[in-house]
Amino acid sequence: QLAESTPWDTYEQLAREAGDLTEQSAPLAVSFLRSAPATLTHIGPNHLAQWADFGRRLYKGNWKSSSLAAQFYDAGPDLFGTIRVSHAGRLVLFLDELARHSYELAAACLTSAPEVLGRLEGGDRMPFLTFGVELAQTSWADSRLYFDRGVPLIQRVHGPVRERYLTLAAQVARDHSRSVFQYFEDAAHALGEVEPDDHGPVIELAEQLAPHSAYAAMDFISNAPEVLEKVHIDELAAWQNHGLGILASSKEGGEAYFRLQSSRGEEVLDTLSARVELAKVGDVLRLYAKALTGRNISIHAAAVLAEKGIGWVDEERASTDGTTIYLPEVMELYRAKEENFAAVKVFTTHQAARLEFGSFTFSFDRPSTLFEDLRPTIQEAPGANPTTEIERFFDLFPDRTLASDIHKIAEGTRIDGAITRNYAGIRRALTRMQREELARRPEVSELPLRQAFVENLVRVSLDGTDALRWPAAQQDAMSNGIAVLQQLMAESASIEDTAEATLRLYQLAMSIKNEREEGDEEWDSLPDMDQESLQLDMSDLGGEGAAMEMGEPQEGDVEYESPQDIDFRGDFKPELVQLLMKLRDDAELGDAGQISPDQLTEEQLQELLEKSAEIDLDTLLEGDLQNTTGMFLSNLLKEAGTPTLDSDAQSDQPLSDLSTGAEEGEEPLAPIVTTYYYDEWDFRAQDYKPRWCAVKEAALEEGEDEFYEETLKEYAALVAQTRKQFELMKPELFRKIKKLSDGEDIELDPAIEWMIDVRTGVSPSDKVYWRRNKVDRDVAIAFLLDMSASTDEEIARRDQQYDDSDDDPRKYLSWWVTKRRQELAAPPKRIIDLEKEATVLLITALETIGDDYGIYGFSGYGRDNVEFYVLKDFDEQFGETTKKRIDKVTPIRSTRMGPAIRHAIHKLSETEAKVRILVLLSDGRPQDHGYGRDRTEKEYAIHDTKQALNEAKREGITPFALTVDRAGHDYLKTMCEDMGYEVVGDIESLPRRLPALYRSLTE
Repeated sequence: QLAESTPWDTYEQLAREAGDLTEQSAPLAVSFLRSAPATLTHIGPNHLAQWADFGRRLYKGNWKSSSLAAQFYDAGPDLFGTIRVSHAGRLVLFLDELARHSYELAAACLTSAPEVLGRLEGGDRMPFLTFGVELAQTSWADSRLYFDRGVPLIQRVHGPVRERYLTLAAQVARDHSRSVFQYFEDAAHALGEVEPDDHGPVIELAEQLAPHSAYAAMDFISNAPEVLEKVHIDELAAWQNHGLGILASSKEGGEAYFRLQSSRGEEVLDTLSARVELAKVGDVLRLYAKALTGRNISIHAAAVLAEKGIGWVDEERASTDGTTIYLPEVMELYRAKEENFAAVKVFTTHQAARLEFGSFTFSFDRPSTLFEDLRPTIQEAPGANPTTEIERFFDLFPDRTLASDIHKIAEGTRIDGAITRNYAGIRRALTRMQREELARRPEVSELPLRQAFVENLVRVSLDGTDALRWPAAQQDAMSNGIAVLQQLMAESASIEDTAEATLRLYQLAMSIKNEREEGDEEWDSLPDMDQESLQLDMSDLGGEGAAMEMGEPQEGDVEYESPQDIDFRGDFKPELVQLLMKLRDDAELGDAGQISPDQLTEEQLQELLEKSAEIDLDTLLEGDLQNTTGMFLSNLLKEAGTPTLDSDAQSDQPLSDLSTGAEEGEEPLAPIVTTYYYDEWDFRAQDYKPRWCAVKEAALEEGEDEFYEETLKEYAALVAQTRKQFELMKPELFRKIKKLSDGEDIELDPAIEWMIDVRTGVSPSDKVYWRRNKVDRDVAIAFLLDMSASTDEEIARRDQQYDDSDDDPRKYLSWWVTKRRQELAAPPKRIIDLEKEATVLLITALETIGDDYGIYGFSGYGRDNVEFYVLKDFDEQFGETTKKRIDKVTPIRSTRMGPAIRHAIHKLSETEAKVRILVLLSDGRPQDHGYGRDRTEKEYAIHDTKQALNEAKREGITPFALTVDRAGHDYLKTMCEDMGYEVVGDIESLPRRLPALYRSLTE
């Protein structure tokens, strides 16, 4: 059959090749001949010998290689129907290399090869296989992953540069065998997040790094999306060039730079970047807000407020809850950092001005200063029971959404006017943002008339009267609206004036049908109106001097839609803020044992939630209305510090009457955990890894006070001695200071020495005076306790004897029973027990002398979970709580000392003591998961701890390390260098040694 279908020359060639294969393996020749007709249709007779050679290369003389080679021949029709012969040669190289490690893996890759390579474009197949060969040589176990996941990864790279990317990846594989596929995968994913047109420049910059470090090149690509969030593609080369300089001089430093684990890299990025990050300027803005308002105001990201689930949902919009200003995490409106910082200052200023100029202090009955008050003339709904003053005001309006929008515009106008008058330094930036907001406004002529009226009010509030457009036939209503709004620019305008303006503007808006203007009537700009014409027109509407009627929606009106928000003004929610203020006041009264006469009820809160225009339940929380409402109320009460409403409580029960503690059978509340981020020192890169470690601070749970009391009893004599010694250290009212150059009187002994020196011709000292100086002791100490798992080790007692056993075998059993009974009566102590005892005795000493102190424990596992436990903070008084926390000091996990020390430095830095001391008590060297290149490396952890101790010295803090590890000298010499440290050889002496050490440190 083969002879009949094959030309004679080709048939002869097939016969020769099959004969050669038969000499090696008959089954192999059979596979070759069986697939030859179908394969030849793809490759032709010219490549027949080459195809036969491919199979021979895979055959190694054993059955596994024979099976692989036969599979290759059998796959010929499918394979060559997809790829060229040259591609097949590279595939055979890949399979041959892979078969050296695993024939099964090679066979699996061969099976999937036609389908995998068929999904690639023709120009991508050779680079794809070339990288596969390098991968098989260096990290063969990843080859199957590469075949399974490589194609979609490659397709994330822009087509024209895929070959360059694969060539770069192959260079990484040639140079290094560690995590090659992971680097390839991460970099491909990253390129998929970058604009396709930017792939070429990114890869070109990476190619420049590859000769110095292939890892740095791939890390550069992997982190390109994050870097490009901060800088434009044009600035990326400058950032890369700076890192290239570091890489040329320090491979470790350069690689850390491109891994984004370098503070120098962050500094360069920050210099090049135009964007302003709240995390970096928050402290400056906090001081700025304090300077504006005269009060301490916290600054947080808007996302923090949105996460609370109390009515604010936008994670990017500025706002305030009455005590804190919330801002976008990142500001990048402009291409210059200075301009973005000016923008975030405008955002901050507007929120601070709301607090300073009383946006949330509205009182319904307080008179306005600029208008004749209309509020008393409007009939309130019968049976209304408003929660707050501003809720009472909004209850006057049939269309609450329209009223809320107008009030927001009016108050924004008043606040911007106050900012312009009082804060000259921000005027230029504010004016710029107002003009930019005006440029983004929608086309007013395309809106229904009532919405167009409100939109024009927005433009007036942005000082954009030149941007107004309005039908000439209805000019009176618009002109009156402008005049009312402009009244709020006056210096004497108050929040009550905003309310009065809202009433008038609402009435004007309701007099306009919310329908689209038909016909060809032109929309013209409007002239300003004076106060006289305003009063005349408002009188015509029945607004001044008469009972005011609130308009109702008219027949034929389209549904009203709120205007587009003004970004720099953020969210304005006076109802929610006044509600929170009310709840906080009620909570404070409850804490003081008092009850507010107008305590809020659950029904009132429920009613407010359902009618307020400031709360969008659909956006706020998911779920049905009842659950959403309950969750919202619970979040509000939690934020205000008010006890959560009990579902079984009566709806009219005052909030302060509800239980504040855990009910019977309930679990106690989990301790509050606060997370802090600290840099970590990489001694090889000679640079910090920015925000590398997460320190999670929490108060240690409480146990019993028995351990504390038992320790005092066990060491009663030492306690008495310690108290006596430390009482001698108490500062006296005056202390005699000797050997002074000037003073109250001459001191006898130095005077005699002076005479002797003069007589003998020696230059005498002039320090012969004394005086009494008032001495104040001003010391703060942070005591840092190692709570690692190794402190669970038992220690042998010094008085334990095992050589007193009776040699008589008949008496040995009796001796052993007696010994065990004694051991059970007094079980051996662990290292942690002695640390706790030392803590108790130290507290005794510190309470005697009156020094300020904090006691903390630390442990954890990994850089993301450094646990920092508070036994007693600096601002806490010693009492039963501290005693009970000591009982719960137990061995936990690992010892990442660096971040724990840095957090203790932070604690000490907040004290105002002149002398600040940090004592670190541990049982061994620092060690933790990921605290170095691998688990065997010790130098990294030691150098990071050393750097943290140096940071303490730079802050004016005296660090001291105390270890019970007898081998401690080996690493403490490096870790502490010129700082104080001590190795306690006799661990049982620790409780006695610690108070004595403290005395020597502070005297």
